[in-house]
Amino acid sequence: MLWRAGRGFVVRDLPWTVEKLRILPPFEFENWAVIALGGIPNKVQVGDMGIDGRIFPVSASATPRKKQEGELSLQERWYPIQVKQKDKAGRPDIDAFEAVMMREDCEKGFFISFDFSSDALTEIDAFFKRSHKVIVPLTVQEILDEQIAKKLV
Repeated sequence: MLWRAGRGFVVRDLPWTVEKLRILPPFEFENWAVIALGGIPNKVQVGDMGIDGRIFPVSASATPRKKQEGELSLQERWYPIQVKQKDKAGRPDIDAFEAVMMREDCEKGFFISFDFSSDALTEIDAFFKRSHKVIVPLTVQEILDEQIAKKLV
């Protein structure tokens, strides 16, 4: 048996640093970021239509009402997650994510990067004023510092 030889286990969730995350292969970084946020990574990573993962908010009801016969099923609510493994996500990155949010008609989305340009942050504010849709910018450091709880509301 492998476990008797000390080889039958996998160490998970080792402490990460910004430096280690910068050198991860892109899809591994994407998966780390989505899972760290509490989301579910997309199975498709190439041609993902601008969505790297999805986060499903907890329902306010502990026992959701069942669909009655003849009713259309309610669309499940979810928020898109976009991940960019770059020093500073810029305005073009935000513009592309805005298009995703409009196409999918999502009221909120999460964008993860190492940092954001001032143009990107200005555009996030302008997008909210135009559409009333919220893009939550999260830095890798905020995730590592576990400062994300206040931004997930």
